[in-house]
Amino acid sequence: MKMNKWTMGLAAAGVVTLSSVAQAQDAAAGAEAVAASTTLSGYVSTGYKFNNGGVNAGYFRAGEDRNAFSLDVVDLKLSSAQGDGAMDTGYTVELWMGPAATDIGTGDSGAGTSTVELMQANIDLRISGIDLKIGQFGTVVGNEVYNYNENAFYTHSWGFAIEPTHHTGILASYTVSDDLQIGVGLANSTSASINAKGVGSSKTWLATVSYTLPSGTGALAGTELYYGLVSGDASGASGDNDEYHYASVALPELVANLTTKVVWDHVEHAGLAKDSNVVGLYLGYSLNDTTTLNVRYEAGNLNNVAAVSNNTGTVSTLGTGNADNLQSWTIGLNHKIWENVISRIEYRHDEVDNTSGDTSDNQQDVIALNLIYTF
Repeated sequence: MKMNKWTMGLAAAGVVTLSSVAQAQDAAAGAEAVAASTTLSGYVSTGYKFNNGGVNAGYFRAGEDRNAFSLDVVDLKLSSAQGDGAMDTGYTVELWMGPAATDIGTGDSGAGTSTVELMQANIDLRISGIDLKIGQFGTVVGNEVYNYNENAFYTHSWGFAIEPTHHTGILASYTVSDDLQIGVGLANSTSASINAKGVGSSKTWLATVSYTLPSGTGALAGTELYYGLVSGDASGASGDNDEYHYASVALPELVANLTTKVVWDHVEHAGLAKDSNVVGLYLGYSLNDTTTLNVRYEAGNLNNVAAVSNNTGTVSTLGTGNADNLQSWTIGLNHKIWENVISRIEYRHDEVDNTSGDTSDNQQDVIALNLIYTF
């Protein structure tokens, strides 16, 4: 234990004790170690949308702030990465601040008017090769997420609009081999609202399996197969489980610089004869080191729209009817102009039959610009 002469003098005079000094030094060292392992990251997202359609068509994050500039969100994330050790730990705390924070619906009453919301807050633990995530975390189904900097497109997909987005509970993941990973979890409900419970003591089950085709499978080697399941009910629901099925196939580069992914969302609505289905195709072609062309195509139908809106907030603009025969094209160009900045422009066209009887806003064209500074 090292002490300067002033500390030694105070100890000699009886003002402080050597044990208290040692404890203070140990506490300071511990705080420095925690601070050293913690990473602060995030981004600022801004944009401009030109939209010639009506927001009642319900195109998630496409019809908002139309013909105007927008500050979307400021994202702040504090995290400590989990190491490779047998008992290593980590954590993540992520906040959204700004107008888009009202979309995520993690507050007690779901999507509302708050401009500050928790995106996630969880602890990572490892026991005997099993990774545990405990707290509030993102769902296990879907190709897209809320964070603007993690998607290929500025506007969200229809598949995202019908999926749950967050859960409060525990998720266990296990790597069986280099090619196979599995996961299982238990959450309070399908609702994004933190600590929201299902009816009575009911719980929501989560399950995942991810498999990569090995080298012996020829041209398809490296193909990534994924399946995720969420089965449960939202807070205040009838008690009958909704089931959210998601599957994806990500192909290797069969053509140089081209990525291909096919996704499928299937929702079985409790107590309804009709289900929701959305099939999506994602293509990404790297023109050079700084420019990527992305294409997204979706087709399908949505049912039980009112219940879906409880999980994703703004999609409630679809109204109380169903959306059938949807067709959606999105073409985007990502071009790196500045360091640490995602800059992109995209064009989107949507068509849908709204069976609530409102046919005035059954199609929409959107041109969107997006800048994201990531730190």
